[in-house]
Amino acid sequence: MGFLDNSTNNLVIDAVLTDAGRRKLADNNGSFKLAFFSLADDEVDYTIIKKFGRTVGKEKISKNTPIFEAQTQGALALKHRLLTLPDPTVIRLPTMSISATGDTLSGNTLTLNTGTTTKSEVSISQKIDKVTTIPDGTGDVMFTVFVPDRFLRIAGSDILQVEPTSRIASYNIVSDAKTSQNGSTVSFTLETRALDDTTFNVYGNGKTISTVVAVVGDQSGLRKEFVVSINKST
Repeated sequence: MGFLDNSTNNLVIDAVLTDAGRRKLADNNGSFKLAFFSLADDEVDYTIIKKFGRTVGKEKISKNTPIFEAQTQGALALKHRLLTLPDPTVIRLPTMSISATGDTLSGNTLTLNTGTTTKSEVSISQKIDKVTTIPDGTGDVMFTVFVPDRFLRIAGSDILQVEPTSRIASYNIVSDAKTSQNGSTVSFTLETRALDDTTFNVYGNGKTISTVVAVVGDQSGLRKEFVVSINKST
């Protein structure tokens, strides 16, 4: 859904169903119901607040920010969801850090090989530096992991859905135990699919394919993206 300026003082709401929503509606069995919705601020540049102050900055954002057109692909929409917290005085939200088994992770890039290191256990944790407790309302019970299904899968987990065009598969993963800061963690095993030479030539440089995996907290909307580099064994 998007709010579009129609060159007057009015706002026009542009709302569309995602491809998954259209498929459910097409079932025509009475089960399709809109029970929840989310809002996001993907377009907003908050450095404007820092530059012009809260009052003038908010006015500039509301009047000058272009709004994205509503997306039919769920994997592309709402990357930065808005969040209502029990404590309105909270000024910092957690970030999400990544760790992985072995030597597969360097910075924000996870490296896998089709011949040897075909999989790695990945852990994502919420944290805020220099605080004792993460604010209530930011912890997650469930995470959605978006994986490029052409190249990767999550071992031992069922696919929730796959976008037909982009081939992005989504998985629902239950969170692990809380951290010492009361943050949420989630772990899953990421592994390569059987990839042939044609796949490496079409989607990579013949030897390496680089792609992105995203982890989103279902309750908080917090998002962590990391790069997966898949090397062809020689």
